Amino acid sequence: ADGSIIVDGTGSPAKLQTVSGQDSVAYLGNPNPTFTLGWNNTFNIGNFEVNFLIDGRFGGKVMSVTQAMLDQVGASQVSGQARDQGGVNIKATNSATNKPFDGLLPAQAFYTGAGGRAGISEYYMYDATAVRLRELSLAYNVPMHVKGISGLNVSLIGRNLFFFYKKAPFDPEVSMATSNGLQGIETFGLPSTKSLGASVKIQF
Repeated sequence: ADGSIIVDGTGSPAKLQTVSGQDSVAYLGNPNPTFTLGWNNTFNIGNFEVNFLIDGRFGGKVMSVTQAMLDQVGASQVSGQARDQGGVNIKATNSATNKPFDGLLPAQAFYTGAGGRAGISEYYMYDATAVRLRELSLAYNVPMHVKGISGLNVSLIGRNLFFFYKKAPFDPEVSMATSNGLQGIETFGLPSTKSLGASVKIQF
């Protein structure tokens, strides 16, 4: 009722269970964004032309199985930080005494209980909101004095250069599969990549 998580005497988080004793399955979130928004703009400075596209997705929930697995084996940054500070600083209630857990939760007990494929998935849900620089191009219109060529444009183009805002530990647009049951779930997937390219346009 007070918003704390329930743990046992060792500091391991408890799972909700059905009457049969099996772990329960509950709704965790929808990976689809509430809305998307973008801004595309082009401006010229002399013979230079700059174009950029900023877009974002707002709302939705995604889950990182990678983070859960790394936490379980103690190989993640957050589990290392918890060990360094002497435990996990989360508001918790001891299920045996029904009172607040005394002190920090032991990192090993907490992450081996919450992490992993069979852990507590709710703990690894993240806000899918992300705003990125989708594309940036810098072009130069070369002054031409060659007969038969009316224009020469040279440009550099970059895509997916960086995020202005992102809470999830991965690109929320990346999905492990196209099936409905695996949308918004990341499992040791390759990180999204940026790309850099060049373009030359000649007009005759």
